[in-house]
Amino acid sequence: MSEQLFFNGINATTGEPLLPSITSDLLASIITREERNVDQEKELAIWWEQYASPNAPQHLRAVEGTDYKDLSSAGWGVIFPYDVDDEIVDALRPLLDWRKSQAGERYREYRGPDGYRYKPEEGMFESKNDWLTRHGMGPGPADPEKVPYYLLLVGDPDTIPYRFQTQLDVQYAVGRIHFDTPEEYANYANSVVSAEKKKLALGKQATFFGVANPDDPATNMSIEQLVGPLAETMPQKSEGWKVESVLKDQATKANLAGLLGAKKAPALLFTASHGMGFPNGHKMQLADQGALL
Repeated sequence: MSEQLFFNGINATTGEPLLPSITSDLLASIITREERNVDQEKELAIWWEQYASPNAPQHLRAVEGTDYKDLSSAGWGVIFPYDVDDEIVDALRPLLDWRKSQAGERYREYRGPDGYRYKPEEGMFESKNDWLTRHGMGPGPADPEKVPYYLLLVGDPDTIPYRFQTQLDVQYAVGRIHFDTPEEYANYANSVVSAEKKKLALGKQATFFGVANPDDPATNMSIEQLVGPLAETMPQKSEGWKVESVLKDQATKANLAGLLGAKKAPALLFTASHGMGFPNGHKMQLADQGALL
């Protein structure tokens, strides 16, 4: 019998679930209608067997000898769309120069011909393998001498698709930023550099906040299959961290506000609850889409 799946999310204009429940069989059929990438499937299978499965000899994402805590060893790079606005690059320059001072010879800026490309002759964006091949790298563990292990994507999903990001994240540690204006990029860059130079840091406190409403399969599944297991596993995997769980009846708006505004806010706050969704074009969509409920 196919399992019934329930998704978090509430339609802010009706109070009804944002998405209907769906069977696992139907979800699988929707997924399989997408064109398969056989090469990507093979690469993922090889990666799992060699580096991630319980039987793998070691968990390895970069070549042996890489020090993940040292950017001069692991490397750091930024990937822009090939036609990125120079104002955005200039706005990020304080952060880029700071990372270059940390990573040294293993710092890379990918822009212009080296940036992420759309291939008009094929009517599609380039794949992870396309991009890596252009920069002398293939499948297997990251080699920071060729492509840095830490990579920052700059742009929205229309210029650098999520698919590229998730594929690249199999081998590399990938993040993304996107803002509407150069001023916002500059604020981000300056705040990161300032915090790091002043060595501002929160204590090793993690809080897992999980809502479970009565007669609500979505939030109850979040507790049982996501928040609860993560909270139980983290102390075993992360030495020195203090872990707190705020679950079910304790997961109230007041308690969440206290965590967000506390003087000793946790360094990591993981929440799982319904989020608010608005119809496309609604006047509150831009400001409030995804607000925690």
